[in-house]
Amino acid sequence: MRLKNRLSLFLAMLALVGLAEARKPNVVVIMSDDQDWRHFGFMGGDAYTPNLDRMVDQGLYLTDYNVTATVCSPSRYSFLTGRYSGRCTGEYFMRLHPEGSQTQVENNCELEPDRWNIAKVLQQNGYKTGFVGKSHLVKHDWRLRKSWKKFGFQEYAQDADPKDPEVTAKMKHNHQMWCDEIAKYGFDYVDAVYGVNLLEQHNTALNVHNLEWTVDKALTFMESNQDEPFFLYFATTLQHGPSPWVNKFSLDADPRMSGEGYLAEAPDVQPSREDVKRRNREAGKTDDKACFLWLDDGVGAILNKLKELGLEKDTLVIFTPDHGYFRYCKSTLYDYGMRVPMLMQWNGKIKPGSTYDEMAANIDIVPTLLDVTGIKPPADYELDGVSLKNAILGKSSKPVRKYLFSEMGHARAVKSKEWKYIAVRYPEAVRKKIDAGQTFPNWKDKPPIEQPYMTRNSHLGFYAASQNPNYFDVDQLYNLKKDKSEDDNVFDQYPEVSAAMRQVMKKALEQFPN
Repeated sequence: MRLKNRLSLFLAMLALVGLAEARKPNVVVIMSDDQDWRHFGFMGGDAYTPNLDRMVDQGLYLTDYNVTATVCSPSRYSFLTGRYSGRCTGEYFMRLHPEGSQTQVENNCELEPDRWNIAKVLQQNGYKTGFVGKSHLVKHDWRLRKSWKKFGFQEYAQDADPKDPEVTAKMKHNHQMWCDEIAKYGFDYVDAVYGVNLLEQHNTALNVHNLEWTVDKALTFMESNQDEPFFLYFATTLQHGPSPWVNKFSLDADPRMSGEGYLAEAPDVQPSREDVKRRNREAGKTDDKACFLWLDDGVGAILNKLKELGLEKDTLVIFTPDHGYFRYCKSTLYDYGMRVPMLMQWNGKIKPGSTYDEMAANIDIVPTLLDVTGIKPPADYELDGVSLKNAILGKSSKPVRKYLFSEMGHARAVKSKEWKYIAVRYPEAVRKKIDAGQTFPNWKDKPPIEQPYMTRNSHLGFYAASQNPNYFDVDQLYNLKKDKSEDDNVFDQYPEVSAAMRQVMKKALEQFPN
């Protein structure tokens, strides 16, 4: 009998070991906004970022990671779907770009209710899925105040005081509408959401960042789902406008002002804002750099919670910005907008201090996550990316692609490790106006321009054109090894390279038959 009991105990222990081994990894995605090399200590920027620096030391740094479109919506769309943003079939996008017309990809891409994304697939395979923070991914029509009544939002004045309970009740109602809508796209838990940017809350008092409010909800999700595999998409509003380096919009703001109105109490989930400013000064940084440490503390709070829950070895953590900003390359296809840091940490799986120096992109994240979780994509899941699993686990340092396609407004690009070709092509109706000598509206009271900006957003276009000398050139070729800032357009100097890259572009465009 005693032998039988021991055998039963041994078999039970084996079963538990098997269950532990069979558990699929958790995935935590931390996506920041409008960040470039200046904002990270590990990239030589004038910023104090100890937690992110530690992620580099303890994990993998992808040094040539790119986004395939360089404003919020299309970049996030590609990250969560694994598809080029030009493939979007969302209602808003298709209204602007009916089949047969040239797409002008910018902040008009949105997740489709009838197509796959990573959250939907993971949810159907036993994962608990969470969404916290900035969306800019659904219902673009909701962002305009004039549309609120039509869609069921409750209205309040631009100067309304969220401390008024009636005002906050309206804000809370609107926030819940965003949460309920996002949940439809494959998320079990949705909270602390900003539907678009802070300005689109249409309230002066709420036009401030509240990192702790979002971090608090992220920690709640992880703690509530610690016993089963989970996927968390955490998207902070930092470092997007309103300028967080101006502390009245960030560290000096009221920590009870949130996307759901005025909070009963400020969350206490990471070092205090005063402590952030103190440590930033002690690190020798000026006060306008404190926002970078503030965000870094939020990353640290998430990493600490995983450690506290004993989930470090069970969790792949990803950190990346949605796109770059330096030299106003946001909304362009230059590398200062496309190429951003990507960090991955997975204790026991990813070799500490490792790098992957070949080209990778946001469209690669979905196939990578499906690969590392052992989930086969549905047969009708259209994917443009490739898995980076072997690269992140140190099994291969080989390139996963020779060329990368990207798109933004009226521009398209193909990039290799050495060269980038950018083509600017206007639709026929616009081309006729240019040829006829018509001018186009500029930003605010600036003089009209001879060619329209790449994007409909003239604010982004104005600053991008002012900082990038070849912005309007219809054909652009850059040697990325010799000209990292892409100042010298050598299209006419290298006819063979130009011709070859144009052929690569032609083949890339054939992926979009409609």
